Amino acid sequence: MKGKIFILAALTLLLGLVFAMPAAAQSTCGGVSFSVTPIQGVAGSQATASGSGALENYGYTIYWDSTSGQVLASGTADASGNFSTTVTIPSDATVGIHGIIFVGLDQNEGSVECPYVFEVVAATGSGGVQPDAYTSARTTLPSTGAFLLPAAGLLAAGAGLLYRRRRR
Repeated sequence: MKGKIFILAALTLLLGLVFAMPAAAQSTCGGVSFSVTPIQGVAGSQATASGSGALENYGYTIYWDSTSGQVLASGTADASGNFSTTVTIPSDATVGIHGIIFVGLDQNEGSVECPYVFEVVAATGSGGVQPDAYTSARTTLPSTGAFLLPAAGLLAAGAGLLYRRRRR
């Protein structure tokens, strides 16, 4: 009996940890996965825009804020539909939330506009350089605890089973 309870508790804990892990930060649109790293920086800084699922050997364009906005980069997806390019955040970008948008075709030749959120932060220190290591090293969105809900449900179900077993 104690062995079954231990196995149930260990399984519940393992599932809780899996669901509590933050997901990779990316946008998925029409079969195209698109991400930008880092997710924030100062105006004039560089970021890497990359993804997969684009139409093989076909061109794409990366825009700032809207598809009628400034073109940050353009390129051609490789033979597997993967793409990666360096973009420069406009030097006149205002502090706040902006969009970096992938425009191209997915592997079914459907048109795709896939936005990604980028935060422009204020430059600090001498020379306008952002010295905050947290800003430049952070490439995923923080976990807000939303993934704990399934783990809490599993924990409650396990407790209910234990309670029911003990009443017998």
